[in-house]
Amino acid sequence: MSGRPRHEVAPGGSRLRVVLLLRSLGYVRLFDPVIRGLLARGHEVHLLHERDDYTEQEKAWLRALEREPGFTWTLTTTLYRGGWAEVAKLLRRSTDYIHFLGPGFRGADALVSRAESRAHPRVRRLMRLRALRAEPIRSRLWRMLDLIERSLPRSRELEAELAALEPHVLVLVPHLMPGGRHSEYIRACAMLRIPTCMCIASWDNLSSKQLLRDAPDRVVVWNRFQRDEAIRLHAIPEDRIVLTGAQSFDQWFDRVPTDREAFCRRIGLDPIRPYVLFVGGALFPGADTEAEYVRSVWIPELQADPRLAGLQVLARPHPRRREQWAAVSFQGLDHVRVWPSPSLVSMPVDEETRADFFDAIHHSAAVVGVNTTAMIEAAVVGRPVHALRAPTFSDSQGGTYHFDYLLDVGGGLVDSAETAEEHRDQLLDSIEGRDDGWEARRIRFLVEFVRPYGLEVAALPLLLASIEDLAERPSIQRPSESLAVRLLRLVLRGGFAVARRGRRLRT
Repeated sequence: MSGRPRHEVAPGGSRLRVVLLLRSLGYVRLFDPVIRGLLARGHEVHLLHERDDYTEQEKAWLRALEREPGFTWTLTTTLYRGGWAEVAKLLRRSTDYIHFLGPGFRGADALVSRAESRAHPRVRRLMRLRALRAEPIRSRLWRMLDLIERSLPRSRELEAELAALEPHVLVLVPHLMPGGRHSEYIRACAMLRIPTCMCIASWDNLSSKQLLRDAPDRVVVWNRFQRDEAIRLHAIPEDRIVLTGAQSFDQWFDRVPTDREAFCRRIGLDPIRPYVLFVGGALFPGADTEAEYVRSVWIPELQADPRLAGLQVLARPHPRRREQWAAVSFQGLDHVRVWPSPSLVSMPVDEETRADFFDAIHHSAAVVGVNTTAMIEAAVVGRPVHALRAPTFSDSQGGTYHFDYLLDVGGGLVDSAETAEEHRDQLLDSIEGRDDGWEARRIRFLVEFVRPYGLEVAALPLLLASIEDLAERPSIQRPSESLAVRLLRLVLRGGFAVARRGRRLRT
C-alpha cells in the first residue's frame, strides 16, 4: 500500500486529522495539553496506543476524552504480532545494547546495565568477549545487526492500519527504551507519504534510552541541549529539529494555589510552621531504596541538627515506586507525612491531582530530591531545589547525563551537597530566605531549559503550530532502500519460508 491518504490539506488553517502515537497512557500527563489544544483549535485527534494496562486514573481520563468532539482512540498490537515480531525485538534490543557499549557511554554504567538486561542472554555472553568490545569490531557488529534489522520484511498490516486512519500527520512519542520499535512507524509513514513529527517527552529521553534509528520529518525538543543531543547522539539533521520549550510545564506557570492553612490541615501538618517537600523519583536500583534512605538516613540527619530538629517534612512518593514506599514505615515521626499514601499516589493528570501536586510544592519552603522531573517543576513554581547526594544514588545521578543539567544550566538550578552538614546549611539558608543568588539562577535555568523564547512565551502554542505547519507541507518522497537491504530481505524471507515449511513437515 502506498500513496498519501485520500484527503488533502488545504493551506490556511484547515481542519486536520492528527494521529498521536503513545506507547501507553502513562504519557497522558505530558500530552493531555497537546490533545486538548489540538481539539480546541478545531482538529480531530486519534489516539493510538500500544498497552492496555490502564490505571483507574487513566481509564477515567480516557472516558472523559471520549466525550470531546473530534477525539477517537484505538489500541494497536500490530507490531507485536506475526512471525517477525520476536526477531525484530531481538535485533533491536541487541543493537541498542551494543550501541550503549560505545565510547559515548563510558562511565554511564546504569544505562549500559539497563540495555544489557534487555538483550538476549546469548548476546550478553557474546559481548563479554574483550575482542568484540574493541571499538572497530563493536562498531562493525552494530552496523551489521542494524542492516539485518532494516532488512526485515515491512509490516504491511501496520501500513494498512495507518492508512485507514487517514492522518494528515502522525505525531509520535517514542517509548525510547532499549528495543523500542517506534522507527517502524516512521518507515511505514514514509512509504505512505504521511509526515511524521516526533515529540521528545522528557528531559532524559535523548541521552539515556535508545538510539533513534530513523529520522522523522520533524523532531520537537525543549531546548538547545536536547537539540545538541539529537544531532550528536542520534544524527538527526539540524534542519529537522524545532525548539518549542517544555509544554508539559506550561500549566504550572500561572496556576493559583489553594489556601495554605486548609491544605496543611488536610494532610496533617501544622500550617504555622514551614515544611520541606521531598519529591520521589523513579530511580535506578541502589543499595537502599529511596524510601529506605529517606526514613533511615536523611530524616535522622536533619533531626540531628538542633536548628532543623522540628522541621516538618512532606514526602511525595513517585507512582512507579509506590511498592517501595509502602514497604517502609514512617510511624513515630511526628513531623513527617507521606502524602498521598503510596497506594493512592498517581501522576497529576486530572484537576484534583494537579491541584494537590502544585499545592504541595507551592506551600513548601524548599524541595529536595535525587533526580526527578518534579525538581524542574519546583523551579517553575518558584521553590528552591536541593539534591540529595549519596553513594546509593550514584547510578541515578553521576551514572546519567541529564542530571548534570540540574547542576550546570543557568549556573545551576539545584543546591547539591556532598556532606550532611553542607546539605543542612543549604537547606536552612533556603528556609530562612538567605539564598540570594538562587532566584537569578532559577530564572536563567528556566529560560535556557524550559522556555527558550522567554518566560512569557508558553511552549504549547509553539508545539501545536509546529504540528499544523508540518501537516500542511507537501507530501514527502518515498525513501529509497539500498540494494543490500533489498537483497538481504529476500534472503530472510526465503529462510523464514524454509524454516516454516520444515516445522510443518516435522509435525
